[in-house]
Amino acid sequence: MNGGCTVRTGHAWRVVLAVCAGIPAPSHAQSILAIADEAGECVVQLREVVRLGDPGDAGTIGSRPEITRTAAGRYVVASVENRGELLVFDSDGAFLETLGRNGDGPGEYRVPGRMRPGSDGSLRILDLVNRRITHVSPDAGLLETTEIRSLHGLDFVTLAAGERHAVSGFGQIDDRLSATTEVVGRDGVTLASLGIVPVASWVVNFFRAPIALDEQGRVWTTRAGEYGFEAWDPEGGSEPMTRLAGDPEWFDPGPPQPGAPISAPAPSIVISLRVDQDLLWAGTWVADEEWETAAGATPSPLELDRLLDTILDVIDPASGVLIARTRRDEALRGTGDDAHLFGVREDGGIARAVVFEPALAGPDCPAANTPGM
Repeated sequence: MNGGCTVRTGHAWRVVLAVCAGIPAPSHAQSILAIADEAGECVVQLREVVRLGDPGDAGTIGSRPEITRTAAGRYVVASVENRGELLVFDSDGAFLETLGRNGDGPGEYRVPGRMRPGSDGSLRILDLVNRRITHVSPDAGLLETTEIRSLHGLDFVTLAAGERHAVSGFGQIDDRLSATTEVVGRDGVTLASLGIVPVASWVVNFFRAPIALDEQGRVWTTRAGEYGFEAWDPEGGSEPMTRLAGDPEWFDPGPPQPGAPISAPAPSIVISLRVDQDLLWAGTWVADEEWETAAGATPSPLELDRLLDTILDVIDPASGVLIARTRRDEALRGTGDDAHLFGVREDGGIARAVVFEPALAGPDCPAANTPGM
């Protein structure tokens, strides 16, 4: 793979998970801040924290897992391959136990996905198929279930001490399939809509529709098929409070070409989003330069990860200034605790998760975000 900073467009694969061309521009007229395309001498550095998934452990890390760290420092892993069971590891990566089981009943999961930890040690788990958020106590006891019937949720953040959730995903809206974010109450009733973007396929942003909460209580969302980010008032409104938009030459949203394998990732897709110390951290998957050479094969999910790089951007949302841009030669995702990134690697024939702590380094970095300053 190439660790350089150029991504070729026009790839042989135009995969199903990419967003189709022709997504309409927003009709509202709020001001748009342009994201600068060059950063100063500041980079994102990743420090390895832990590895999860030894050969003798129960279950598997899987090919497309979700990971979070709890308030107690434990790591919880959800993956489709484990059929509803969550894997729990200690802070050193030693396997401890499994939680939950496959099914539709209380405390059971079909496709457990995004997990958000509470400061009290509890955990909330979003289930794509059962379309609900399950809240469990630190000792895994069932506390509450919130049904999410209006959309298929892919990511969420908890608002107002658990009274509401902002859920991003996709659903049928006005007879059109759309990517959307909705605020729902504990009873599952939709309270507000935070933007709607019509799409051509339900697999748009299938790996995640990233969403984040900032220190001001605003909900940040991504725009399907674009390199763009919006901050919304969680009370709702017809327009976002802030919109950031960029047009980097390496971002290639598709559309897919006929015959592309359904298991392939999109040429470019924003996969992670968080706000830390008033800076927006975004991770975008892009196809690396070995992408076209593998076009005739049917690779496994882990092999697909090796055909992806991750562009890590840090942006000042108040100005659109690009603080840092770093390219990493692997597919990285964000953890549910919004403090780490992780990648999945094949090690001795099994999938292992490598968890990293990101930080800024360089003379042009903001002092508050730089270790040791």
